[in-house]
Amino acid sequence: MTKKKLSLKKYIPSPLQVIAFLTGFALMAFELVAARILAPSIGSSTYVWTSVIGIIIAALSVGYWYGGKLADARNRPLDVVALCIIAAVGVGLMMMTYPSLLEWVVALIEDNRVQGVVASLTLFAPTSFILGAISPYLVKLSIHSLSTSGRSVAGLSALNSVGGIAGTFITGFVLFSYIGARETLLIVIVTLLVSSWLIIPWRHFKMRAVATILLLIVVAFPAPQASAVVASIDSPSAHYTVSDIAYNGQQTRALMTGPGGIQSAVTKNAPNELAFWYTQYAADLIDALDAKRILVLGGGVFTLPAYLADTHPDAQVDAVEIDPALKDIAVDYFDYKDRANLQLYFEDARTFVNQAQTKYDAIVVDVYGTTSIPFSFLTKEYGEAINKMLSDKGSVIVNAIGALDGPCRDVIDVIDAVYRPYVPFAYWQSQSTNPNTRANYILLYSKQAFTGGAMNTLSRGAIGVYTDDYAPAEQLHFKCQRTLR
Repeated sequence: MTKKKLSLKKYIPSPLQVIAFLTGFALMAFELVAARILAPSIGSSTYVWTSVIGIIIAALSVGYWYGGKLADARNRPLDVVALCIIAAVGVGLMMMTYPSLLEWVVALIEDNRVQGVVASLTLFAPTSFILGAISPYLVKLSIHSLSTSGRSVAGLSALNSVGGIAGTFITGFVLFSYIGARETLLIVIVTLLVSSWLIIPWRHFKMRAVATILLLIVVAFPAPQASAVVASIDSPSAHYTVSDIAYNGQQTRALMTGPGGIQSAVTKNAPNELAFWYTQYAADLIDALDAKRILVLGGGVFTLPAYLADTHPDAQVDAVEIDPALKDIAVDYFDYKDRANLQLYFEDARTFVNQAQTKYDAIVVDVYGTTSIPFSFLTKEYGEAINKMLSDKGSVIVNAIGALDGPCRDVIDVIDAVYRPYVPFAYWQSQSTNPNTRANYILLYSKQAFTGGAMNTLSRGAIGVYTDDYAPAEQLHFKCQRTLR
């Protein structure tokens, strides 16, 4: 009786299978970086993600069609080599041109939905088209018999999908934690160049080697930054820009996360003071309320929580921020230091609200941005959860961006509808003297009549409260933004 020899050959993936895996990895990493690239100039709303995903899928579809047609007509392994190199060149060109192109798109087009579509078509569609063309060509080259064609196609498709899964999780969970968008794109380029060398590497060796080296040299140079930019930082949650600017006549260090302006800031000659009117006004309200247990939803670089901890040494201040990377940014660039009476929580603010057991005398809600309105903070369910967190004399202080008249009043009304059923006394204050102008409004909701300062009574709006099932946050923001232009 003879023993069969164990053969490992059938378990070793072929070059075509490895290319399928690597191109799947490159595609999903490229797609995640695409949305990150658009965030500082156009934003990261659902509209932007819709543009990126829709355009990339459309370009891939055309690429699949063209790749299949090309494979049937030519059936040459070197074509896959050429497609991988062209895709790498496409990523490199996008890296070098996207800052100026996005500046042009934002200046020329007002509608951020159209901005997202045009930017995605210009920056991401060409490379996605080439990546789409690779898959059917790999299938064509892998089929040697009709009797095994199903397994060949299934195997390549599975490996391409596994590569995409790996690209998604490694990019989102690992790469964005340690390197930036440009460095991630360099990894995509290297991945595509490695793929190009897996098929008959001895053919046209010198030409391929020169093309590989030249491309890597060109894209390895860092992109120039504006003189005011101190640092550009990527984290799994967002892209941050730290800049030194003039704000209200003061030299200010500012944190930006998108095109809507400054998110957090400190005055350089007085880093322990609050740079913004609305944060100072919120702090003044806390003083008037004499709160002993304070919660800040939306920490930024923790300027307001730190200020409250310093000015209320007998109070306990809790701050919730989704991105733990902001702690290091705050320490490195904004002179943040820990306080004994300040506790930082790094999780989604809505999740924190849902699970919190502590009662607070004052809750500051600073999560409404200029480019997006988180829908989960505009719902009945959120309002119910916030109400459970308030002490018997508790108050909610909201930093909202809207207007008292016109379409932007809808934003204020929707926010108002969340708190009004549980905290009946509602007030507002703003630096804006034009009720039609979108601006920062400090809204105060109190269980008792407020007598601690000059605030205006907020009239109740006509819009009802939304739910977790339906809250058209993007539509509200877009309507307000578009009308005011």
